[in-house]
Amino acid sequence: MSQKTTTGENQNELSWEDAVSRYLEDNPDYFQHHPEILAGLKISHAAGGKTVSLIERQVTVLREQNQALERQLRELITNARENDVLGDRLHRFAAALVDSGSLAGALDSVYELLRREFKLDAVAIFYRADPAAAGGRREIVGADKKLDSLLRQFSAGKPICGGRFEDGLLRHLFGEQAAAVKSSAMIPLGTKVPLGALCLGSSDPHRFHPGMGTVYLARLGELLTHGLARHCPA
Repeated sequence: MSQKTTTGENQNELSWEDAVSRYLEDNPDYFQHHPEILAGLKISHAAGGKTVSLIERQVTVLREQNQALERQLRELITNARENDVLGDRLHRFAAALVDSGSLAGALDSVYELLRREFKLDAVAIFYRADPAAAGGRREIVGADKKLDSLLRQFSAGKPICGGRFEDGLLRHLFGEQAAAVKSSAMIPLGTKVPLGALCLGSSDPHRFHPGMGTVYLARLGELLTHGLARHCPA
């Protein structure tokens, strides 16, 4: 007749396992002083069930840990390089805004840099100010229901990234280029009460998505907000 193990015995058995684990962690040279125990240890291989020696198992575990660390290191290096590239682009973007002597020059520089440096297929800027003081630039608007509707979406004061926005809004923003836009990002110009929006469109459906980071997009919006305010205060 088999004997059932009580809960207390299970707990006692687990506590012994914990005690042995802690002892070996505190005394990593234990097997150097007791090689006869090390020689008799066998561990089943996780994949094939074949019995391997402790040393072989240790080598396998260390190799797996090393591969995982190498993957993490490669990811960190890749992210660092991408951040360096983005940082350089933002620097050139800010320099172009500072060097611009007029509203028209600032807007033209922004369009060129965003398309060339950030590889974007469509760019649109809308900023609420007095159109009479803007030299007829379509980016500077007064009363605009479409812009009002867009600005209400910035309730959190952060960029909005997604697949495709409503077709009518995209046509209003990007004009003839709207048909090629498969993913887009809307960046508020201003934080608490946005005065406008920077709209970015890409033919790549995966370029902008809801789960992406928006730190650099927000900085882009901040730079443009200050650049426009120099030439066309609200």
